[in-house]
Amino acid sequence: MHYQPLGGTGFDVSDVIVGTYKGGGEFAWGAINDFDTIASVQAYVDAGTNLIDTASGYGMGRAENMIRHALDEEGGARRSKTKIMTKWLVWRGRDEQITRSVSREALAEFCIGSKARLGVEKLDVVLLHNDDEVTPIELAVETLAEYQAKGDIDWIGVSNYSLEQLEVAQRVAPLQMYQPLFSIVDPELRHDGRLQFCHENDIAVGVWGVLDRGRLGARLKRPDEYSASDGRRNRSPEHYAADRRVHEQLQKIADRQDMSVAQLAIAWVLSHTGVTCALMGASTPDQVPHNVAASGKRLSSDVVEECEQIVKSASA
Repeated sequence: MHYQPLGGTGFDVSDVIVGTYKGGGEFAWGAINDFDTIASVQAYVDAGTNLIDTASGYGMGRAENMIRHALDEEGGARRSKTKIMTKWLVWRGRDEQITRSVSREALAEFCIGSKARLGVEKLDVVLLHNDDEVTPIELAVETLAEYQAKGDIDWIGVSNYSLEQLEVAQRVAPLQMYQPLFSIVDPELRHDGRLQFCHENDIAVGVWGVLDRGRLGARLKRPDEYSASDGRRNRSPEHYAADRRVHEQLQKIADRQDMSVAQLAIAWVLSHTGVTCALMGASTPDQVPHNVAASGKRLSSDVVEECEQIVKSASA
């Protein structure tokens, strides 16, 4: 496993970290097996990953609970091997309505809830999952920084913010982590100044969406291979045909690098200056070795450009 500095925190983080979005069991992922989620988290930690990403909104606390179970098994030996990063924004209230808030009151509830669900007294990393479009960014970041100053949180950051929002947040308090969408098929991050801003301000960047919900997987599944409750089953024949053309072209590049398309996709994001780590999930623990095998892999600038051009040509 390859490690690199998490911004200016003094902590060296694995360049492949654990993502638990799918483990929350919501948002049209299809049926989720909690035992597989727990086993996958454990497999990642055993392989050397030392940061687990989650959010209060992933299954409305379900993913955070699964992490607690994964780390508490076998006498809790894995607790000392990893840190946990959670995000606050989305919750289902007592009336069963989903709410989005980063107000002072909401963040107080999130802090209590995340500690309980994760089984910790102090949170390692907390990000604002996004702007709630009501609470001023300055107030939300200020509140998060207050929890950091009180010792409830070690490191803070934001996710999915635009460059302008990042600049506002950084003026309020120093951020340690930023988590944006980034992949071969969603390359905007490399062009819009956010990576440079984070690099200049010593903010670590952990990217999500690296495999684009399976479109950049080691094998491209047909829509009918997904379960009836999985939203990916509804992808149109036209979109699937376009996905297949891109996948076939990327496979040729992957073959030259002695990688799968999934490993190429991971190496592609990690080959950008400023990207610290890639969030990678797994439906089952047997997928973990394949993903972590991409740790430390980097591509030349020519190969990075070649991959992006394939996607641009397909969408032209």
